Amino acid sequence: MDEPLLIALISALGIKEIWNIIKKKMDQNEKKSERDDNISLAVIEELKDKIGGLEEKINKLIEENTDLKIKVARMEERLIRNAKNKVKRKRTED
Repeated sequence: MDEPLLIALISALGIKEIWNIIKKKMDQNEKKSERDDNISLAVIEELKDKIGGLEEKINKLIEENTDLKIKVARMEERLIRNAKNKVKRKRTED
């Protein structure tokens, strides 16, 4: 605040009234800060929950991927065995 304005306010209203106005303004700023903090905390908690869910999904997908790799390896093994058997049959038929 400007000093002349402050002096005029003090003269007109008195120090106690000025202090009440300043205190009220400080309380309003503090409440706004608390609301912002509460909103931030809520957002952080929501993000933590989402991250936890994503971690679970990632772990599940890793397990599924591992299972699928095993199945593909078994299928490749069967295909190779069948191909060898076909080659052997063709050789014995000739």
